[in-house]
Amino acid sequence: MSEGEASTSSAAAPQQQQKQTLWQMRNTKAQKEGPHATVYLVSGEQYKGDFHDNKRHGKGVVTYKNGDKYEGDWRDGVRHGNGTPWVFKGGKYHVRYSGEWVNDLPQGSGLYYDNAGNSYDGEWQAGLRHGRGRSVTGGRPVDGFGGDVYEGSWEHDVKHGTGTLMLANGDMYEGQWAHDLKHGQGTFFYMSRGRRYDGIWQEGVVKCGSYSEVQPAPPGAPGALPCIELCSPAGVLQEGAAAALGLAA
Repeated sequence: MSEGEASTSSAAAPQQQQKQTLWQMRNTKAQKEGPHATVYLVSGEQYKGDFHDNKRHGKGVVTYKNGDKYEGDWRDGVRHGNGTPWVFKGGKYHVRYSGEWVNDLPQGSGLYYDNAGNSYDGEWQAGLRHGRGRSVTGGRPVDGFGGDVYEGSWEHDVKHGTGTLMLANGDMYEGQWAHDLKHGQGTFFYMSRGRRYDGIWQEGVVKCGSYSEVQPAPPGAPGALPCIELCSPAGVLQEGAAAALGLAA
């Protein structure tokens, strides 16, 4: 670095300090501790609550510039503990999430609502659905009426593991999932028809299985499934299942 550059750099430092706004300097010197009245920030945020070492720490409410707010626990300046963010829309506050936080992200147990009113109630990890949980899409969040309801395992924000999907039309799938798709062994119930399909899926596509009636009807009854006339239906199914499981592994 030349002497001229060094001189320019050293001269710029005081200028930068002069640009620091009065509220920032006062905030630094204040060293707020314990409960505090509403603090107004130039970012448009307002905070009322506990401080420790000049950071949000304890119980407090922050109202953001757009009207949204968060009410709950803080630690070292970030959301940590139990808290609820609210979305301000149409002149009203709506709950976005209510539950546990770790280092400014949902983690632990919590209930979430998206903009369409769909919900997820269950376990979280680093801001993602992870563990056991229940999602309701297109129906009442309380009981799922009129929508699709999934209850089971989640991994990194998608259905993964074992779970049950109940569709709005009454049909239901029970079985294994991978990366948000049916994958592995499962059973699909066609409730309006009184029938079921036990099979093996790979990436959402059925590969092998058997179709039967939930309550077997007498032979020849109207609508009854025809009898299987293979020489060894059980053997054929077992062989197909073994091949499909190899694909689905």
